[in-house]
Amino acid sequence: MVVERSTLLFWVNILLFIDSLIVAFSGFILKFVYLAGEKSGKAGIIFILDRFGWLTFHYWAAVLLVLLVIIHLVLNWRWIKGMFGNSFGK
Repeated sequence: MVVERSTLLFWVNILLFIDSLIVAFSGFILKFVYLAGEKSGKAGIIFILDRFGWLTFHYWAAVLLVLLVIIHLVLNWRWIKGMFGNSFGK
């Protein structure tokens, strides 16, 4: 089964958006709920994860985000080259 480029780009963009929200949400939880320092262990378990679970979840969501950005850039490389060519001359 061959997937068209536009369909693949659509799903990559959807996943990029969802993963960006996940990274932002988990970062918010880590920053404002699980405070760094001596109070870091006092928040307990939030949404079935403790502080180290959230750190691991945030890390892997960020890794996925980087991979999706790379795929997004590869799929749009022709457009990126065209825009640079038009903007800065050939």
